[in-house]
Amino acid sequence: MVAGGLVLAFLLLALLIRMRRAVGTALASAAIGIAAMGAVNLTGIVTGVVLPWNLFTLLVCVVLGAPGVVSLLILQLFW
Repeated sequence: MVAGGLVLAFLLLALLIRMRRAVGTALASAAIGIAAMGAVNLTGIVTGVVLPWNLFTLLVCVVLGAPGVVSLLILQLFW
């Protein structure tokens, strides 16, 4: 089971190395997510909406990008 996971991880890494465009797109999406979170926090003085900077929110913003920020804002609205 572990060996199959390692082989799959290696194949995925090889695919990502070959597809540099995908890596660049992922990095751009992560940067946009962090920038969107920063923009929300900068406008928090006016709007009163602030997202905390912690590991969970940063990971959501990096992995999901701008839709992750919107998801966090919707979650904050309901909690």
